[in-house]
Amino acid sequence: MGLVPDVPRGTVDVEGDGDSLDVRIDQAPADVVPDEHGVTLLADVVLHARADTVVTLLVRAGDGFHYAALTVRDGIAELIRLEHQGDRRFGARIALASGETLHLTVMASGAEAGIAWLEAQAAVGGMGMGGATEVAEEPAVPTADAAPPPATPDFEGDGAFAPEPVDDGPIGGTGGFRSRSPGLAPPAPAPAAPGPVPAAPPATAPPAPAPSSPTGGMDGATPVPAVVDAEVPSRVVAGVAFDAVVRLSLEDLAPTAGTARRQARARFDSSRDIDVAMQLRGLAFADGTPPVITTSLPARGEDPRRLVFRLIPDSPGRGHITVTFTQRPVVTPLAVLALSAPIDPDDGSDATGDTRLVAASVSAPPRSIADLPTLVIDESISRGRSELLITAKIGRQVVTNSVHLDDKSAYVEGIYADLAAIRSAYRQTVEDDPDEAEEAADTVRRDVRTLGARIAQDLLGDDVNSLLWSRRRRISQLVLQTSGELDIPWEIVHLVPARRQRPDAERYFLGDLGLTRWMYGTTHPTVLPVDTGRVVAVAPEYIDHNLALPRAREEIQTLGDLLALTPRSAADPAAFRQAIADGFDLLHFAGHGRWRDAAPRGQEIAFAAFSADHDDGTASYTDSDARRDLPELDEPQAGASAPFVFLSACDVGRLRSGATGLGGFAEAFLRGGAGVFIGCSWAVRDDVTALFVRTFYTQTLGERATVGEAVLAARRAARESGDLTSLAFTVFADPRAKLVPTVRAGGADH
Repeated sequence: MGLVPDVPRGTVDVEGDGDSLDVRIDQAPADVVPDEHGVTLLADVVLHARADTVVTLLVRAGDGFHYAALTVRDGIAELIRLEHQGDRRFGARIALASGETLHLTVMASGAEAGIAWLEAQAAVGGMGMGGATEVAEEPAVPTADAAPPPATPDFEGDGAFAPEPVDDGPIGGTGGFRSRSPGLAPPAPAPAAPGPVPAAPPATAPPAPAPSSPTGGMDGATPVPAVVDAEVPSRVVAGVAFDAVVRLSLEDLAPTAGTARRQARARFDSSRDIDVAMQLRGLAFADGTPPVITTSLPARGEDPRRLVFRLIPDSPGRGHITVTFTQRPVVTPLAVLALSAPIDPDDGSDATGDTRLVAASVSAPPRSIADLPTLVIDESISRGRSELLITAKIGRQVVTNSVHLDDKSAYVEGIYADLAAIRSAYRQTVEDDPDEAEEAADTVRRDVRTLGARIAQDLLGDDVNSLLWSRRRRISQLVLQTSGELDIPWEIVHLVPARRQRPDAERYFLGDLGLTRWMYGTTHPTVLPVDTGRVVAVAPEYIDHNLALPRAREEIQTLGDLLALTPRSAADPAAFRQAIADGFDLLHFAGHGRWRDAAPRGQEIAFAAFSADHDDGTASYTDSDARRDLPELDEPQAGASAPFVFLSACDVGRLRSGATGLGGFAEAFLRGGAGVFIGCSWAVRDDVTALFVRTFYTQTLGERATVGEAVLAARRAARESGDLTSLAFTVFADPRAKLVPTVRAGGADH
């Protein structure tokens, strides 16, 4: 068989750093012809990275064809589409971590239908990748030279990492320091919120004790491919209860008439129970409906498992449903389905909008993530009432706590009001008597620790507090996973002893234990390529001199020095939007940010022309703008760019409670495809922020440290400067992620 017409042999190529990469390309033999689906093999490619690197997979061929590559990562098949780059070139950038070996099967089709067939094969693990028709009845027998599965780290061993006790500086700045929020009157302290009370236990029996080994085949068991789906009625009406149905099957599932649904394929350990959990926003569980149902995979030939969640929509708007599938003791979901549906008014009309159906993530958690200390924060929020299910996992121990907040917004605003009062008291003391600065700093440290301990006691419960406290000296790279709980400042939560545990004079803020956040349904790349020509860095020169931030320019200079190239800037919101539209690998904004209470409401960052006296919104860029410029992806795209975003500005790292629609910069950028987002949850000092940023980029771009390592170093540097600004930064990322500068065509070699 011959190759695809007009596609000569030897057209598959790989471009990359030869010092960091080993490449083998086996071109297809000359007698290969298209199969019955019109797909033709072009080449098999094997890549091995000796260091973190980014390569470009290329096909030089005719413009009348579609090109793609199939690969497998973490046991899950992926299809990578090659995009047309002009001049008969089709390519895709692929990031590889140091030591990673990647096999790619490069194929071509004369019709889009052929590529769609390849996508279907990848979804079921086909093309020789262990698909649904290849379910092993017994565990596969390893070959003699097969490497044994990696051992689970012993979190109680002597070799476990123990963070150094920290001595935190004051959270406030002296009168000579500038905060990164406009000089507007601070909001009045929130009224005292009703305290949280324990939530009623789920209607179902509690899950069985965690088994002694992880799930998903992570200890050598063969994972079974299965189909999962979630269905909701095509029309949802405010106040009218409906059934959301989740199904699990080993066979394909036909959609139910009159419903909107999302189907995905995942792999489960058939010997373990599956926890199917639902988190809601803008909807509530009907009386008697549990948020978690425990089930198992059906046997082949059995009817699908059918789980019914009875839900009641809030007022007209949009409701969001997230469904997670987990197998303990691993608490990172093996699959996530997200549905977002318009809620129509109960007025007899037939008007409705589009139901968004999202396969948020379907993959086995990497062992290196599944074994990290983990906090899972699952939240359902309806009419301001929040139901939190908090799960802590360290080693093989898994404990949970349920709590509800009658007024989540008031509770969170009360925390930030307390933080503002602590900062204000410190500044006032130092301004009145500079000789009292050291004593005032001690007061700040004590007050913030007290506040963080109160949150821990309010929300975590005895079991979670007890587990965290018992491992406090061994916790590093703590991962906080959530379906969308963004507004509680978890970084300042302070560990507390529970029951008869002994107190400790040292300080243990979650932020200082390496906390990074992991949002379900967003991309979590471990390598982020940074093309030096695709860097946007903005530090506005404010016309209002009262808003000047003398140290913000240092952040841009740091980036320029490390990349040996002046980053692209943006003078106003229009230029900022254009920079986003043009595409970027790294976006950094160093300026003022705030919550905006006037229309348009939400978060905003302020550009040079911003003035509190003429605040008409024309000099600001809002989270609504970001959602418009970066529409939510239906699902993470294999091989797609996942850029890095750092908004070094006040109040842009969290989402206000109670919104039924998406909001906040963090969620807008992450749902829009960003691989890492860093923001600030409260007002931060200009000088300490510049130090944090400089340390972070020096570590990531200069020393090639991971994001997790760099954040720890940056928090430590900020803390040693005598300030708790270090705990204001929220970091959404895989802690193993690395930024890898790439060479721009015609540019300098880095």
